[in-house]
Amino acid sequence: MKMNGLNMLKKIEPRIVVPLVLGMMFALGDEASNPEGHIMQIKSALCVKVLLFCVLFCVFFRFADWLIAEVQGAKREDQVEHYGFFEYGYAIKPWLKNAAVIAVCWLPYEFWLFPGVYWSDTSKQLLIHYGVERFTDHHPFALTYLFGWFADFGQWAFHNSIYGLYLLIVVQLIAAPLLFSWMLLYTRKMGVPQWLCHVELAFLALFPLFPVMFSSLAKDTISVLFFIPFCILFVDGIRTKGSSLSKPGIIITLLLCGLLTCLTKKAGVYAVVPSLLLMFLIVGLSKKAKATAFAIGAVIAIVMMVIIPKAVMPALGVAPGGKQESIPFAIQQVAHDVKYNSEDMTQQEKKLISDFLTIDYKKIPKAYDPQIADPVKGTSLKDPDLFSDFMKLWLKKTVEHPIGHLESWMGLVRGWFSFSNNDGSPSDMVVCTESAWYYDPILEYVPQWPLKASRSDTARSVYDMEQSVPVLNALFSRALWSSILPCFMLYLALRPGKGKWSRVASMLPVDMSFVYLLLVPVSGMGGEPTRYVLQLICIAPLFLAFMSESIGKTKEPLIKTMA
Repeated sequence: MKMNGLNMLKKIEPRIVVPLVLGMMFALGDEASNPEGHIMQIKSALCVKVLLFCVLFCVFFRFADWLIAEVQGAKREDQVEHYGFFEYGYAIKPWLKNAAVIAVCWLPYEFWLFPGVYWSDTSKQLLIHYGVERFTDHHPFALTYLFGWFADFGQWAFHNSIYGLYLLIVVQLIAAPLLFSWMLLYTRKMGVPQWLCHVELAFLALFPLFPVMFSSLAKDTISVLFFIPFCILFVDGIRTKGSSLSKPGIIITLLLCGLLTCLTKKAGVYAVVPSLLLMFLIVGLSKKAKATAFAIGAVIAIVMMVIIPKAVMPALGVAPGGKQESIPFAIQQVAHDVKYNSEDMTQQEKKLISDFLTIDYKKIPKAYDPQIADPVKGTSLKDPDLFSDFMKLWLKKTVEHPIGHLESWMGLVRGWFSFSNNDGSPSDMVVCTESAWYYDPILEYVPQWPLKASRSDTARSVYDMEQSVPVLNALFSRALWSSILPCFMLYLALRPGKGKWSRVASMLPVDMSFVYLLLVPVSGMGGEPTRYVLQLICIAPLFLAFMSESIGKTKEPLIKTMA
């Protein structure tokens, strides 16, 4: 019996930790899905939820892993390309044909949402361009210039700033299908069966989130257009064992795509730079390829962290963005202490909080919202020089109230780890089909601001109908794209055999995009979480195919027999 127990323990794969941790996070996320954001209200219920979610994800991950192995094992029969209307050979004709299919399927939403959907952040950047707001890098200053130039062109050419901005949306609606088609053909090149390519094409063409998002204008919709080719070239560099990274054209393209990803969305630095710098961990790459990748990552890091803030921005008169954007979780956790543990605060600590944040200490308990950090965080700091003192206070309070800080953090990230909202409704991705959220006084400077698109009610109605279809509605879940699929890919990367950490490094664009989601100021309400998770949705087919590529070589049974 003792030997049998030891044998059973040996057969337990270490990667089982991934679905277990995910199950615990979902249990806490479900607990935090209440108006007050409290966790551990009923400890017995929390224990049951932990057990159920852990079993659910362990079974799901194991079954999906086995299913992929079956598909991979059978794909040898599908190596011959069956030519028909839909073809996936790595060539110009299939690329353009599939891009056209995707673009045509998007046309209804493009028609309904004309002349585009514009987010509140876009209105803020236009107000900066018109001189109403101080020019800071709170939002990427390069995009502020870009939006301003196109708005001015629209006013000059059409006497309508919105038509100028819509030209940018048109560029998005052309570029996105072309990039998706490239990614589709590349997954076929990796060995994805032809029938599964049909499924992938149907997803890219018919999933309504894509036409709705790319019919809107925000930093996320532009940045992802550079992130997709960056990821394709990143994966290709690994699959070719670094030979593609010796080509000057590929090196320049990878550098430009990585740099433009970061310039159009500052958080892109956290995904792009580590992915390149840590390519030396990947087994099989030549030393030259590793050195090239490291050099590209270092150049991007120097440009983004030294040259732009120290030279370019001062020359252009652009002030740096507030440091509060880097620590929304810490500000929210201290705000939680103020609301629920104020008796522990000394007068000196109260003064530090009031002097550091733009909100007065006494107003924090009323302003605190467990779902979003913005009411307390604000858009600037009263005294940025107190940053290190505030972080010391945060560390002190974390030690004193670890459960309270966990509760506060779960309130901010529960949208990634829950299937329901605070009111019990499904935790689906929210999209904007109108431009009703904006900063004043944008209507004075852009009187044509489209409060509603031409047929936004139709777009909303059809989107909601598609979102309600049983089974298919799983695709609209925030949690599926933000945590479940990234963790499943990590589970695949950690499969038994050599090269585990090499595979983990190979999916760093996904890993770091996921880590970024753990630091955002909101995840469970409004449309912002949908923008945050967009890049993970767009690259999911590529990295799922990449992580699944070699599974079928050593296919395992679904249920292991105990020897």
